[in-house]
Amino acid sequence: MTLQRVVSGGLEIAVEAFGSGPPIVFAHGLTGNRNGTRAQLAPLASRYRIVIYDQRGHSNSTPVTDPALYDPDLMAEDMTAVLNTLGIERAVVGGESMGAATTLRFALKHPERVEQLLITAPAFGDRPNPERQRLKDMGMAVARYGMEEFLERAAVRQRDDLGWSPQVIECVRANFASHDPASLATALQTVADWLPFPQLATLAKLACPVHMIAWEQDQLHPFELAQRVAAAMPNARLETIAPLPAIFLRPEVVGRSYGRSLEI
Repeated sequence: MTLQRVVSGGLEIAVEAFGSGPPIVFAHGLTGNRNGTRAQLAPLASRYRIVIYDQRGHSNSTPVTDPALYDPDLMAEDMTAVLNTLGIERAVVGGESMGAATTLRFALKHPERVEQLLITAPAFGDRPNPERQRLKDMGMAVARYGMEEFLERAAVRQRDDLGWSPQVIECVRANFASHDPASLATALQTVADWLPFPQLATLAKLACPVHMIAWEQDQLHPFELAQRVAAAMPNARLETIAPLPAIFLRPEVVGRSYGRSLEI
């Protein structure tokens, strides 16, 4: 895999591709990066060309500290730039959490370029995210303490309050540590306020097949939002999988779920 730089809106987007076959282009979530996407979609690489990228302000893409640049439509056009640069006219496209919103915005603007949608655990829709303030507090903590001290404090809560295993805590630490601290702080405080679909009925325009996966008991990724998003699209199906800590331990579950849908 060779790292490529795609220019979008004056920003460099870090892109990789692996596997062989029809293209799948996928956008990670807030605080994530392309490495997590690679692990999730690895089971599909024998049949598809998987295109993964760091969303603006994340990991190896250009850091972003201007809140105005964390706009879902601008970020949707980052996906357009990725497709254009790689010469992909039409693809299966997808995204997780924040990436679900940017992917759906892309699909609404460019439906002719979407073969099928793969949507993981939407977090932002027509109502404020229940964890909005916690996301903003996290951003302020990263800005105040710096990344290392923030991660040390977060690990204590993850271990003592949430009961996460050392392996899960390390996965989260690696995600956060891959980002420019000021850029991530801005992203957390800005994306938290997203309302990308004031009317979910807008999604009814997306007539392509849609495979959604989501999990219960996660306020950041409300299951009821996933249900309502799925209900808004005429050809969507929703599969329930184990909640987020399990995906950190077995990310390939995501790719296998999508693989079953793509075989239909």
